[in-house]
Amino acid sequence: MKKKILLLGFSTALLSPLASANNQFQIFTHFDAEIYTEAQPVQAFVDDFDEPIKSGDSAFTYNIFEIGVGYNNFKVGLQSRYDYVLNFDPDTALYTYLEKNDLPFEERFYTYQLDAKQVTSNGVFVSYDFKFLDKNALTITPKVSVFASTHFQDASVDGRVFSDDVEGSITADYNFSKDILFKKFTPSQNPEGLGYSLDIFADWQVNDDLKVGLSVKDLLYKTDFDDTGAVKGQTTEIPFSEDESGNVTSTPTVSLQTSAFGNTESHTLDMEMRITAFADYRINRRYSTALTIKQYDEDSFSQLKGRIHFWDHWKVQAGYETKSEAFLVGIENEYFGLNLQTDSLDLDKAYYANVNWYMNIKF
Repeated sequence: MKKKILLLGFSTALLSPLASANNQFQIFTHFDAEIYTEAQPVQAFVDDFDEPIKSGDSAFTYNIFEIGVGYNNFKVGLQSRYDYVLNFDPDTALYTYLEKNDLPFEERFYTYQLDAKQVTSNGVFVSYDFKFLDKNALTITPKVSVFASTHFQDASVDGRVFSDDVEGSITADYNFSKDILFKKFTPSQNPEGLGYSLDIFADWQVNDDLKVGLSVKDLLYKTDFDDTGAVKGQTTEIPFSEDESGNVTSTPTVSLQTSAFGNTESHTLDMEMRITAFADYRINRRYSTALTIKQYDEDSFSQLKGRIHFWDHWKVQAGYETKSEAFLVGIENEYFGLNLQTDSLDLDKAYYANVNWYMNIKF
């Protein structure tokens, strides 16, 4: 997790309005950043975990910046991404909250379970708009990205810890460029990774008033890393045990395979795909509305927004999204757009934040 990336926050983008074949040549840029945390507000999640704990089991941020050129239906450009996904047991969040704030523990075992993926990448992308049906009503756009990466985390931790005592059992399967869990096995050089992703976008102009669409991001995603740091195995800590004769013994056990002393290894990082579907209805010349549904791993979000259209191509919009409880405001036209969405303008209190903007110059 990197605070400066997480605090970028915000998103509404589905299918970016960058693509249009009405003009032959275009230069475009696009930025989209989205963050969602469940157990703590954004600021507390990245800092001290010191706000009152809420029930929840996930957090994520997806951030992408692109700049490129297009000719007719073909587009190519440069891309920079930062992605972070965390799934955890609510008991793990509670344990972390109690530990960081020196609060009393219950006398019981706490589940300690989390899955975390984080990767920074830079590369190139290419896409093509395939047109079908009468008046090109259906557009299907595959997009392929190829990128390099030297910074990543891929961790799976599963176990339990008793109260605040050193007692319990933890199993770890952890590959990384920097060791942020154990803080002692970071490789001397950053690992080198080469990866690719495939996205599919589709929209169908059903009639003059109704358009529906689908976005599948990271339908395929894989990055192969060489010379990564690694920690794999189990640690068991039992402060004491007593036999039938009343003898007390201490039997801690550590069985870990690590990348210490240059024992780095290869690793493949995968990311879960994200699916978004929408229906856009033009009520009349002045007003329109849209329903959007997003599925990110086990988190589902539904958004309803309304628009007011003015001048030739300008529109202002506002909306509300369930689960994140976030409000959206934005302004768009054919060449420029800016959308902001959050559940609180104060990041100290926000659990969701998202910003999306684009520029498109046509010749």
